[in-house]
Order: sequence, then structure tokens, then C-alpha cells
Amino acid sequence: MNKENNYEICYENMCKEFVKYNPEEVAKKSRAYYDSEKKQFTLTCFNKEYLISYPEGNIVLKHDKEKDASIDVNTMLMLKMLMLSYLYRATNSRLTNKWVPLRELEGVGHAYQGFAKRGIDKLIEFFGHKGELFLEAGFKLGGKKVDVGDVGIKINILPNVPMVFGLWTADDEFPADATILYDCSAVRELHVEDLAGLCSEAADEIIRVAKSIEID
Repeated sequence: MNKENNYEICYENMCKEFVKYNPEEVAKKSRAYYDSEKKQFTLTCFNKEYLISYPEGNIVLKHDKEKDASIDVNTMLMLKMLMLSYLYRATNSRLTNKWVPLRELEGVGHAYQGFAKRGIDKLIEFFGHKGELFLEAGFKLGGKKVDVGDVGIKINILPNVPMVFGLWTADDEFPADATILYDCSAVRELHVEDLAGLCSEAADEIIRVAKSIEID
């Protein structure tokens, strides 16, 4: 069984669970909008609006013009699973404004460090000498500039899950470096496995947007 089939099965199983959740309660905790007449949620993820049917769990972009042909089937399935997982788990807990790397989040430890390193390495490799492009890509994703590294950006990946991405560009003395930070409240909004995966997924999305800017 290939990876795509595995992802499809996982997504289908998550859709089957959706009926067990109260939509109004889900909307309140996730800060998604729920239309009771149309029986669908509108959820913002990576600065794009998605429509999620209830109770089926089918997910489509609200605006077709935002569809990105460079996103493969597996990436889209992972994104859909992330959104459903968020709707299941979100609590709308307050941000602590304490920003930490993945390993310092409660319950994470060192088990998922490979995911964090993968995301950080991707940012360093692509943006090591491209601080302005990094910032521009972050703005395209709805981000705001923050004081982290030489160039820092805070992006609300999901309504209750902001992430901070910091970049130190390479110079004559030091090589490029990067960091990915979460608010400590993140573990109350997403499972630690999802938060780990987001390090790599978010880096991919920032790079994807940057490449589209370079083409333009």
C-alpha cells in the first residue's frame, strides 16, 4: 500500500469521526465560522479560506483562484487531516506569549526533533541569502514582522496556532541559521505530532510562496 493510499485511509477515518462532534461547539473553540444552514465551516489555514462540510468532513478551497498546482496530492491530504485534527482538538485557550522551540513544548521532549530540524534546514537552505524574500513570503501568508533573528515573521497558521519563523542570513563570518517557535498554548490546540509535522509543512509553504514571488 503506497503512502497516498495510507493518507487517504487516515483522512477517510477522520471524516467518519466528524459526526460525533457538535458543530457549534467546534466553531466556538476553533474560531472557525459555522453556517448552520449550509452545514459547513469556513476555516482559515495558511491565509487561505477552506470550506469544510459537516458531518462529511469534505474540504475544498473557498476561492478556486487560490489553488496551487505545485501542491501534490499527499501534501493536500496532510493539510486536510491537519484541519480536521485542529477542529477536533482546539480549545481556544489564551496565548501565553511565551515562545519556545518544539522540544520545549509540554509533552514533546526529543521524540520529534527530526521534524523541527527538517523545517529549519529547509529555511536555511532556501533563504540563507534571501532575507527580503523570506519577509515578503511571510507577508503573503498574512504574517507580521517580529524581532527574531535578522528577519522574523509571525504567521497564524490556524486561528489558534501562530508560529514564529526567525532567519539569520549568512555573512562573511557566520553561516545562515533559522529557528521555528510556538506559543506554549499550542499543545492545547493541536496534537504534538501535528505540531511537529507543521515545522516541515510550514517551511514548505513559505518556500512555495517565495518561489511564486520569484517567478512573478
